[in-house]
Amino acid sequence: MKKVSYRVSLGGIIAALCLVMMFLTAVFPPLNITLPLFAGMLITVVAIEVSTSWSFVTYAVVVVLSFFVTPDKEAWLFFTFFFGYYPVAKSYFEAMKSKVLCWLCKLVSFNISVVIIFYVTMNILGTIDLFEEFGFYNQWLIPGLLVFGNLIFIFYDYTLTQVIAAYKKWFRPTFLRKFK
Repeated sequence: MKKVSYRVSLGGIIAALCLVMMFLTAVFPPLNITLPLFAGMLITVVAIEVSTSWSFVTYAVVVVLSFFVTPDKEAWLFFTFFFGYYPVAKSYFEAMKSKVLCWLCKLVSFNISVVIIFYVTMNILGTIDLFEEFGFYNQWLIPGLLVFGNLIFIFYDYTLTQVIAAYKKWFRPTFLRKFK
């Protein structure tokens, strides 16, 4: 068991880095999906080095603080409803014995997140006019985006697995061994 000071300081540093990334979504608007994605990957470090419960605490802190710090609320939605919790929840999904059930839970989690983000973006942030402009194509646009999004999600999940493996097998032994 790591010391409490180590857990708190690592969580604080990771939370600060996540907040910087979330703030940078206003500076670099084209990265409003990419920066929350990287911020979520940073939360994984807390899960690996300390515990998953501490990583969820760090996630909660980043969600609350980034609500006030992040001018781009759409980026905040991406982090809050998917990229922030999924890298940690992924370990729970992959602990299941059935691979089919594992992937089913991952895809259901992703699709629920996408529907929540879509609903909040359309109804609360007020971008419903965008989809009304598509007229006839609107009936195929949303299902098409969901199918494409699921394909991108599978690629994201695979990439996240590789990043976590690289952290555990290369970065951690190479750079963090002197701090153990």
